Amino acid sequence: MNEVEAEADTTDADAEQRRIVAQCMPHVPDNMNIKEGYILMNMLYQVGILSDYLADLDNIDYENVEFKDYFDFNKESDIMIDPETGKITFLRLEMKNDVANNDRVPSIIDQFQSLERLFLMNCGLLTMELGNLPLLKRICFYECTSTMFENVPEGLQLSSIKEVIIHSASSTTFESNLSSFLKIFSNTLEELKFYHMTPEDSDEILHVLQNDDLCFRHSLTTIEMRWCQLTEDNLKLMLFEILGRFPNLHTLDITGNNIESLIVIGDGIKHRIKHGPLIPDNKLRKLNLSKNPIMLQICGDGVFFDFGVVDDDDDDAELDDESEDGGGETDALVTLLDTFNGISNVCANASSYQEYKPKIEYKLRINLAGRKELMDRPTMNRALWPLILERAYSNSSEIYMYVRNGRDTVTINQEVESKKCASGLFYLLKE
Repeated sequence: MNEVEAEADTTDADAEQRRIVAQCMPHVPDNMNIKEGYILMNMLYQVGILSDYLADLDNIDYENVEFKDYFDFNKESDIMIDPETGKITFLRLEMKNDVANNDRVPSIIDQFQSLERLFLMNCGLLTMELGNLPLLKRICFYECTSTMFENVPEGLQLSSIKEVIIHSASSTTFESNLSSFLKIFSNTLEELKFYHMTPEDSDEILHVLQNDDLCFRHSLTTIEMRWCQLTEDNLKLMLFEILGRFPNLHTLDITGNNIESLIVIGDGIKHRIKHGPLIPDNKLRKLNLSKNPIMLQICGDGVFFDFGVVDDDDDDAELDDESEDGGGETDALVTLLDTFNGISNVCANASSYQEYKPKIEYKLRINLAGRKELMDRPTMNRALWPLILERAYSNSSEIYMYVRNGRDTVTINQEVESKKCASGLFYLLKE
């Protein structure tokens, strides 16, 4: 093909794009900025969504084909529009077999200067223009290809991003490319989340977190690895080797993994206390163990335990946890909570009537009341005590997790109130 023919083909393709976009423009709602509506339609054409829509119009009964089945302007999971400016603040962009462009994010995306959140699905390649979105705070990569992680545009920096979510597909593998991929995020990143990873990719994630000099080490507050097939050995690595590299990390969420026991962690802590090295100081507040097998041993069978009626002379008797594991798992978690004494929630689900075993609830309550702060500052201004007492009671329900699942706010608030307890600070001072 000579240059003239190539130019003619390009002209024809551009004309076809303009024709299809014009045909679909009536679907843009009146409350949307018309310029951004036109740019969006061009993007939907480039990623293959408009082609799918028009092909189905030709091949299926016209009355059974609706544009909203391909992209719904009224669905907040597809798009959100600022009611005052009409500009896009959230966009879900799915690549629909755009083979010609390798499922690349269209470069015109940088025209959406009000974009704050972006959801990319089936993405094969990123574009440098993503770095020109000054308000972009949250980006989700959903079932994107291995090619995307392998071929990051040189020099791409997403300097405004605060939250990154990577949701794996069964065919996606990092193949040692995660390290270079994470370098596109700057020291503004606060939350790093991985969902549904293979054991191999989970190992790669942990290796990078443990060894790489990531520029967001001091800004990161949350690490999530949900449904990533983690074991207790992985958790031990996270607590002993990775946590200390992120000094401001306060939340570690490992929901839905294969944590069956905490004994290896309890034993590891005891060994370090005797022989070193010491576990680095940390700011960990929440360790989410929900939907792990270990929760069956952490939580009792809904047995009520009132901290306000414990006999002062026989605390150990009242706090004796007899369980099927002989107390081994309970004691291991107690050891963990004594060492990581900022942790005040391991996420038993109050909405599912889960109740912590007494020894565990005891430790969580005194940690929540301010155990770490009081140990770090044993001399406290007396004028602050009323505030400390008030905070201890107001926040005392936060040792549990509450799940809405469509339930009304009144019910949730009742659950929260039922879990409040004023005894945490009392037991902290006593201990």
